[in-house]
Amino acid sequence: MKSLNRPIFRKPDAPAAASAAHRNGVVAFTLIELLTVISIIGVLAAIGAGLAGVASRKAKESTIRAQRDQLGAAIESYRIDFNQYPPDNSLNGVNVNPALNPLFYELTGTIVSQQGMYYRSADREQRLPSAQLQPALGVQGFVNSTEAPQRPKTFLTGLKANQHQEIPLTSSAGSLTVELLVIPYPWPKKEAATAPLAGRVNTSASADKRFANPWRYVCSKPTNNVAAYDLWAEAYIGGKRVTIANW
Repeated sequence: MKSLNRPIFRKPDAPAAASAAHRNGVVAFTLIELLTVISIIGVLAAIGAGLAGVASRKAKESTIRAQRDQLGAAIESYRIDFNQYPPDNSLNGVNVNPALNPLFYELTGTIVSQQGMYYRSADREQRLPSAQLQPALGVQGFVNSTEAPQRPKTFLTGLKANQHQEIPLTSSAGSLTVELLVIPYPWPKKEAATAPLAGRVNTSASADKRFANPWRYVCSKPTNNVAAYDLWAEAYIGGKRVTIANW
């Protein structure tokens, strides 16, 4: 019988197999290499999250500073026009509540009627009885006001919806809804005891009203800018209480 010449197949050794894998475009990783890559990815993700948090905090602070500058420019324009700063919430020359102030009405203007008995914003129909203004905002009327059909002076233009808010207040003179200048970052609910409007907002009001965060304003014996006024906002940013002011 003739012998059959058959090819003999041998199992390639490890280096040859690896070389073949590389030639075929297949890359093999050891377990240690995979764990190392996963660890690096985790570290990079943590760094990225941290940087994102810092960027978010910086953006919020920048927004508040921009609004502070906007209000400051409006207040100075008001002073030039009326030869005084807008009134604050004061009694006998002493500020009572920096957060409950009439800045919104003084900087946007009001319409007065019935010989000073009622005031309203130029673009609102709701009337504010002068008898209720003192216990609510510390004033008996508004300096920047005129009778219809004239229009009051406007020093603050381009206000966004999140820069002012209607707040239903309670006082010894009854309930009154007023409009306040606010920052777009509400007071945290877990810090309710120190909320700027704690105890003054109608208890049936929604949370966005009760935890609204107004601009604080003092022109009666200010502590920091003694010849002018103090304007500041307080906010919890990144879990920390931050004050952004004009001093």
